[in-house]
Amino acid sequence: MVIYAVLGAVLGAFLVPALLGALVLFHIFIRPKKSPADSSNRINHLRLVWFAMTRENLFVSTFPWLKNDELHNIQK
Repeated sequence: MVIYAVLGAVLGAFLVPALLGALVLFHIFIRPKKSPADSSNRINHLRLVWFAMTRENLFVSTFPWLKNDELHNIQK
């Protein structure tokens, strides 16, 4: 029984990040885009994901709710 618990923990530890990565790749490369962000603009979609993950401070002026705590956002 211990082997199943360990196997389940290892599988869960790798499955969740793999599914999240697959979702990101799907949205960047596979999901159809509407004009003007059509299929020729895939590299910019990848850049946008990278900027959103590494430079979130640049998006606060566009999305002011990013500077708030999540509890504050839902209480408004």
